[in-house]
Amino acid sequence: MRMRAIAFNKHRQSGVTLIEMIITIVVLGIALSTLISALSGGIAQSATPLWEVRAMTLTQAYLDEILAMKFDGTQAVGGGVVSGACAISSDGQSRASFDDVDDYNGLLDAPPQLIETTLDLSDYAEYSVGVAVACAGSELALDSDALAKRITVTVNAPGGASRSIAVYRGNF
Repeated sequence: MRMRAIAFNKHRQSGVTLIEMIITIVVLGIALSTLISALSGGIAQSATPLWEVRAMTLTQAYLDEILAMKFDGTQAVGGGVVSGACAISSDGQSRASFDDVDDYNGLLDAPPQLIETTLDLSDYAEYSVGVAVACAGSELALDSDALAKRITVTVNAPGGASRSIAVYRGNF
């Protein structure tokens, strides 16, 4: 009898049972679903750095253009005597003839366009840019609001997110 038992064990197949296979599949399924749900949050936000960099680049281009202009329409390029009262007034000019900071107040470009037309803005076709200019000398503890202006540039990205940057421009 002893021989038969040994012979029987030699021919027995080794492997996994159906129960072991089902348990393995369930454990792997739970592990993979946890991994995929953890990665999906990161994948959904993967474009955020790209549009933020583009928004900052576009904001900087607009601020460079605006800050290169005169303080207001009555002043010389290098500054000058302040009239005492601050009034933001656009001269009703076309975009190509903007010559002072006030002209940009209320500007809304969709798609963005700069006075410098040699720059390629084709990557920004779905962005929009808004500009607001306000008298802000008192915000900087100056004697008069007429001594400084706050320029706020807001860039709206294609996904609906927006970023605003404000800078101050003094009369100098």
